[in-house]
Order: sequence, then structure tokens, then C-alpha cells
Amino acid sequence: MRLTAPPRSTSFFSLIALPATLGLLVIAYLIALSKRPNIPKSAQIEDPHQWGFPKWYGKSATPYDYSSATLGSDEKICEHPKTVLLFIDLPYDSPRIPSALNVLSTLQSSNRFNVSVISTFSPDWNSDLSIRQNLEVAGCESKDWIWRIGDYTESSDLGCDKALWIEEEMNKPGKANVSLLSQPHHLLRQDTTHGSLQTTNGDQWELGLLTAVLPAEHASLNEGLIYDSSPHVFYPSRRVTSRRSVLYLPSRSTSPKEYPRLPWGRTWSIYSPSRRSPPQIKQGEDPFSDKSAWKKFWLKEERRLASAIRDAGICLFEGWPRGQLDDRIVKAMLSGCIVATVPPQTHHDAFLPLFIPLARPASVALEPKLPVQDLTHVLSTYSNSQLQHLALKAFITARNRLVPASRLKSVENAVTIWEGGGRGYDFKDGFRWDCDSGHGGWCN
Repeated sequence: MRLTAPPRSTSFFSLIALPATLGLLVIAYLIALSKRPNIPKSAQIEDPHQWGFPKWYGKSATPYDYSSATLGSDEKICEHPKTVLLFIDLPYDSPRIPSALNVLSTLQSSNRFNVSVISTFSPDWNSDLSIRQNLEVAGCESKDWIWRIGDYTESSDLGCDKALWIEEEMNKPGKANVSLLSQPHHLLRQDTTHGSLQTTNGDQWELGLLTAVLPAEHASLNEGLIYDSSPHVFYPSRRVTSRRSVLYLPSRSTSPKEYPRLPWGRTWSIYSPSRRSPPQIKQGEDPFSDKSAWKKFWLKEERRLASAIRDAGICLFEGWPRGQLDDRIVKAMLSGCIVATVPPQTHHDAFLPLFIPLARPASVALEPKLPVQDLTHVLSTYSNSQLQHLALKAFITARNRLVPASRLKSVENAVTIWEGGGRGYDFKDGFRWDCDSGHGGWCN
């Protein structure tokens, strides 16, 4: 026998009660959300792990950017811009080409300069003429500055004595009026002493000004920045898969056979630079044009690198034991990747808090094994909040101090010193050099 009950009647009120209640809860939540106080900007900077990164963290302009306003009114109005001949004395496939293109872009972006460029792979370069004759054809005698990057031609008889010479990326610096060195301690190398330079350049040689300038790298496209012609390349991601993931980046010139063996697990990975050579420059093609396949190759390589370090938590570069602040580290800082390295001596106190500090190996003559245990131990002392804060601090510093506009201003200041009669070795930012740095014969 089967017993059944008649279906219950459902009132109209019970049908609408639950949806109405849910609706009221949603409305109350939205009202509370609208009245919630904004997160203080200082809280986002101090603890982005809890409160999220500031809105400007990424491609946007930041309150800390080195901008045209930093330079004063001379950037807005310049009635007599300097004429500059940029001489890129590098092979067409040199790993230093991106840095040279940065210098070219920075000069082109500033209204204080009218720049022209020449190189041994330029379409107007005549291989039947001497280096000096090619520079004269390029109008070097009528230029205010000649800025030479590299010494691939190994030529010292360049003429053009009416112009002020600036040089960088030189194997043997000291020939120019102003010599830019990449590291402050290079000013004290044996081959840059006055006696050594005189022996190299002859008795008629006169000492110019030797100085060191900080590295720089283009950031992103932002209104108001004087490097706003730069494409979007190095900028951070607001979400990193794992802040404790480590990316090892070998030099472009290192053979894959020489790459170090990574530890077991998914924490470590390696970035493999492209082994392809840039395309040969066609006859009559301007390699420095934005439509140039050669220039597009270098931009593509930079974007590939930027994408890799943007997604990494920790960046470890080949050469980390030397503790040198270079453009590779700047790219990582701009991209939100925390750099693990032996603390650089350059601006030591300012930059030490921005890196994961590693112990210097007993010998840096040969590239040591990866500092797996050292890095693992140091990382264990950082909380996730501290790591996010570290990434943000490094990004802010890079956008303020390590962009091409600030570097160009440092070069201009060095030229001003030379024009005022300054000669010798310029330690404008002080100097720090301890015996643990691996340099300095007086420590032995």
C-alpha cells in the first residue's frame, strides 16, 4: 500500500522572499563598498603584497619618474641645440648594439641636440676611405660633439679636432676629451693611470676628463617623459607566477655548452639568448631607420628578453660574482624582477637595499657554480611581503635614476666640467672600494 501526501501549496510571498533578501544583501554590499575608504598610497608602497601594487606600477607614468620637469625649462625651449655626430664603432652584430641604439634614441628625443649617426655598416660608409676621411665626409668638422661608442676600428687618428670628443665602450680609454667608463673602479685600473695612458698615446697626448656614469635603459611609453619615443619594452607585470622562481641569464656570447647545470625542480630555469645573427644590412638601406630589418631584429630580441624577466621572480645574471651594476641589471629592475648578485660597489649604500645580496666566491677568475645554497638561504630570510616591496623599490629607483635622460644629463655635466678646465679623474659621486670587492692592488 502506498501512501502519498498532497503537494504543498506555495505562497507568492515565499517565492519572492529569498530573491528579495539576496537582492537587499547585494545592495548593502555595494553601498558598503562605495563608502570604503581608499587604500592609502603609502600602504601600497610599503606592502604591495597585502594591498596590491599602485595603479602606476607597470607601463604608466609614476610620481618618481625622471622626467623633463626634472631638467628644468632648458628642455622645453632650446634655441641653440648642440650638433652631435654619433659614431657607432661596433660590429653590426655586437651585443652592445642595443645600448648604442639607446644613446641614439635619447639624443633624438631631446630638443637640446641635433644628431646624425654613422657607423662602419652605414650605407654612406666608404670602405675605400680611412676612418678619418669617412668622419670628415660626415661633416665632423662642423659638429659640436662627436660621440664615439666602441673602438672596433682600433683607429686613433680620427682628426676632427674642432669638435669635442666623447668616448665610451673603449678597450683603451683616455683618447677623447671626455671618457665615459662603465664602472667607477675602472678609473683606478693600471691601464688608465696617467703614465700608462701617456705610453699608449704618445708624448703629445694630453689628459682629458675620465669619469663614470650609471647605466640606463629605456622604460615604457609615457606622456611627459623625454624618452617617450621608446617602444614598450621593459616594464613589470602586476602578477608574477612565483616571486621565488629563479631565472638564470647567461651572456649572449656564452655557448650553450657552457651553461651551468640547474638544480632539480621547477624553481630554477634558464634563459637562452637567440643564437641567430642579425640580418645583413642591404646595400643602400639605412640600418637606423625604424623600418630597418636590422633594427627590428634588435628590438625583437629585447622584447623577448623583457618578457622572460617580467615573468620571473628572481634574476641571476652571468657575472654575478663581479658585483657590477650594468644595463642588464637595470632591465631587470625596470621589469619587476629582483636581482640576486654580489652587492655592487657602485653607489653601494643606495643600491644595496635593492638586491638579494650574495656572498662573493673565493675566486672570481672563473665563473663559479650557481649559488644555489647561498640564494636559497638568503631567500628564506625574506617574507613574500618583503620580496614584493623589494621589487617595487627597485622599479622606482630605476625609473628615477637609471633611464637614458638621467644618464644624458650626467654626460652633459661631465662636458661642462671639461669645458670649465676640468682634467683628470672625476669621482663626482664619491667612491667606495673595499678589499672584498676583488679589486685594488693595495689590498694584497
